[in-house]
Amino acid sequence: MEDHGRTVEITDWDAVVSELDRFCVGGTTHAESDVANCTIRETTIEIHSNGRIEGSMPLHAFDGWVETLEFDHAEVTITAESEELSYTFRRP
Repeated sequence: MEDHGRTVEITDWDAVVSELDRFCVGGTTHAESDVANCTIRETTIEIHSNGRIEGSMPLHAFDGWVETLEFDHAEVTITAESEELSYTFRRP
C-alpha cells in the first residue's frame, strides 16, 4: 500500500512531529515543544511550531513561513505551503 499525501496543519504539532519522524528514515529526528528537525547526512529540515521552515542542503537552503505540510511517504517528500509559496523537500 502506497502512502501518498497526508496534509497536516502546522498548528497540529503532534501530527507534524509524528509525520516528520516517519519521513526521517535513515536519519535522526529531534523534537521539542516548538521545534522539530530531521537530519539525513548533510541535509536538515527544521520545522518550528510557529510555521517557520528551514532547510539546508549541500547546494542550497530554504527559509520561509508555511501553514501546511504535505508528507508523501511513497515519494519521500515534504511539501510546505502557504498562500505565498510552495516548496518541496526531498529526502536524500
